[in-house]
Amino acid sequence: MTVKEVAPVQDEKPPIQAQSPIEPIGFTPVQIKSTRARLFFSKRAIIVAACLLLTIFALTYLILARSLIFDTNPIDARIQVSGLAIPLGDGHLLLPGHYRFTISAEGYLPHSGEVEVKSEGHSRHSISLEKLPGHLQVATSPTVPVKILLDGREVPNKNGLVEAIKAGPVRVTILSDRHLPLTREINIEGLDKTHTLEATLRPAWANITISSIPSGATVTSAGKILGKTPLTTELIQGDRTVSISLPEHKTVDIPIAVTAGVDQTLATVSLGPADGVLRVVTTPQGAGVTVNGEFRGHTPLELELASGHRHKLRFFKDGYASIEHTIDLSAGTQRDLNINLNAVYGKVYVTSVPSDAEVYIDGSYAGRSGQTFNLPTRSHNIVVRKQGYQAFDTRVIPSNKLEQTVRAVLLTSEQARWKNIPTTLRHAAGGTMKLMRPNAVFTMGSSRREQGRRANEVLRQVALNRPFYIGTTEVTNREYRRFKHLHSSSHVSGVSLDNDNLPVVNISWAEAVLFCNWLSEKDGLTPVYLTEAGRVIGFDGAANGYRLPTEAEWAWAARYDQGSMKKFPWGDELPIASNSGNYADTTATKLIAAVLRTYSDRYAATAPVASYTPNTLGLYDLGGNVSEWIHDLYTIGTGLSSRVEENPLGPQDGDFHVIRGSSWRHSGLTELRLSYRDYGESARNDIGFRLARWVN
Repeated sequence: MTVKEVAPVQDEKPPIQAQSPIEPIGFTPVQIKSTRARLFFSKRAIIVAACLLLTIFALTYLILARSLIFDTNPIDARIQVSGLAIPLGDGHLLLPGHYRFTISAEGYLPHSGEVEVKSEGHSRHSISLEKLPGHLQVATSPTVPVKILLDGREVPNKNGLVEAIKAGPVRVTILSDRHLPLTREINIEGLDKTHTLEATLRPAWANITISSIPSGATVTSAGKILGKTPLTTELIQGDRTVSISLPEHKTVDIPIAVTAGVDQTLATVSLGPADGVLRVVTTPQGAGVTVNGEFRGHTPLELELASGHRHKLRFFKDGYASIEHTIDLSAGTQRDLNINLNAVYGKVYVTSVPSDAEVYIDGSYAGRSGQTFNLPTRSHNIVVRKQGYQAFDTRVIPSNKLEQTVRAVLLTSEQARWKNIPTTLRHAAGGTMKLMRPNAVFTMGSSRREQGRRANEVLRQVALNRPFYIGTTEVTNREYRRFKHLHSSSHVSGVSLDNDNLPVVNISWAEAVLFCNWLSEKDGLTPVYLTEAGRVIGFDGAANGYRLPTEAEWAWAARYDQGSMKKFPWGDELPIASNSGNYADTTATKLIAAVLRTYSDRYAATAPVASYTPNTLGLYDLGGNVSEWIHDLYTIGTGLSSRVEENPLGPQDGDFHVIRGSSWRHSGLTELRLSYRDYGESARNDIGFRLARWVN
């Protein structure tokens, strides 16, 4: 209220005063402000709201955050993590995500990296800081320049200080030119700290006293002048050599084994008068020189000769007459000696087949063959050439007492090629093969009128001119067992077929050719037989590996003799000649019913290979002992044709393969003949094989 009312006092009358007139005044309504707005934007309200929001954020952060803990070595390392990381106990609280961190400690290399904080768990990591390198200060007594080796490797040092050494144990070696090496095992702490190593060095020298007669001689060692005799000098330990020299006297070299700290006095050295020097030159140069019978070298040459003595010198050179000379020299003098050698000639007559070839002597054209050449009596290279022929090359030393003859037989390229191809070879299994160079046209098979002939012995004309090697014997058990270690050729009624030097039997045709392929690979050759999953499916007629003989090769090797075909291994007539081979004879009566009653070969079953006389080609057992698997598939012709088959190999496909030659089981006329043919595929106890190879 703006007007204050006063209650009147009872029984009193108000004094009568003059009153002014009452006038109305203007009315202004009171403006009432809202207290709600004032309270909302008040400072107190803002603080409360901020605290509330901060509380909510803190609670949310605590719910979502995960702890990140680093186990560090050293444990007092400082840890810094990027982003909002709240330290809590041994770690930090962080929201899930990727963070960079740095861990550092005094004396260690800081370690930085990135870590992921996952929402489903807490993270704990172990970090070991690498120590900072340490340093090494080497202090020597006496103070000298040193080399420092750490674990055997020299490292640079500055006044004995080696910096930046990895912490840990290290072997320190201290080297000085005049002191003994010193080695210590120390531990480098690292942490940028310096380790001090105090080392007392021991002298590596000894005092050596040297004297000479006469005195005043110069003493040197390793090119360094030490002084003049008499002399006491220091030498470093080890094997040393000192030289004592004096003008007009011989220099004396003395080896000394110097031990550090052990002084020595050498025996007085007597210096004799110096040698004289003789400089020798000959015409031509390169002559050999001997002094008193001892060879001293080739001219031009400088000789040291003992003074006061006469020396006998001899000069010699191939193609020249030797010269002898006697000389003596005064002590310390030098002389020159020039010697002229006189050439000595000998006659060499050169002839050639074919004649009129060119002759080259020591690389220069000398004339045509059929001449005599006068040559110095020294070694000469003589080459004889003619177009279309291989050159003939030889060396000869002519003699002045006897004329020599050089006969050059020139070979064509083909002849030279065959000269370099061995006539025999030994394969990896141990057998021997001989080179065959057939050049013949002959008839295989037999006439229908021939007694004992079979229908499969159809006459065929064959030309054989492809060179080949063929085994001198059948493959033995020893050789085959290098391929199949457990193979057994078994026995016949207790008679063994399995001894090492007996021919291998009880193998199929396929087993024989797989042996050939194995042997080809052993000798680095191309296998002949094509296989698929261990099965033979054909052959390569151009391959140079081992194989079975073709039927034409076998027939030529067994039967061909100076243009005609033999009927039996021993000739054309019965009876069997002595020692002709191993057949069914009287010794086999317990094994075989039909035997030769008038022949004995000493073996009931198989015989060791090469037990009997070879044929004219040096091949054994082409008849008898065991029949032999042949390369060709078995076929029967229709009769003698005018067509000549050249080096036939047989077809690629068929059911059976040819078997040639009689065996220890045979005694009949049919089988004893060399034209006898059989066929088969499976193993038998009287079938083996021999090897062949083409020459490409």
